[in-house]
Amino acid sequence: MKNLMKIIDILLDLLKRVLVRFKDAKFGLLFIINIFKIPDFITDKRVNILSKFKLIFSLAVALIYTMSGIDFIPEMITGVFGFIDDIFIILWSLGIVNEEIEKYKKMVRENEDPNIIENVNFKINDDKEE
Repeated sequence: MKNLMKIIDILLDLLKRVLVRFKDAKFGLLFIINIFKIPDFITDKRVNILSKFKLIFSLAVALIYTMSGIDFIPEMITGVFGFIDDIFIILWSLGIVNEEIEKYKKMVRENEDPNIIENVNFKINDDKEE
């Protein structure tokens, strides 16, 4: 019984760390906005390939883990408490996605040149002297 309590304490401590990480990353409604930045993040050539791999890998791991029948805490034995590990993996994945997208948004802001005007149509007319 003591070993089970130690395992539960370790899992709850890990969950607490993940939640504090989300709080520091301003997890919430801002994250919903960040989800729509994922296609831009993946297709932008300025983004490091390792960052793209990290984002895709974390999403794939979360999807595979939640869909597979293999769990650290099986639902068949522990009932509702079996979803704790699934929730932990999903939160871990969403935290990584949020961090990478925030880094991307910061990079885009820093690379914008305030002296460049974009999306302007112009035409140059030469005045010919007669």
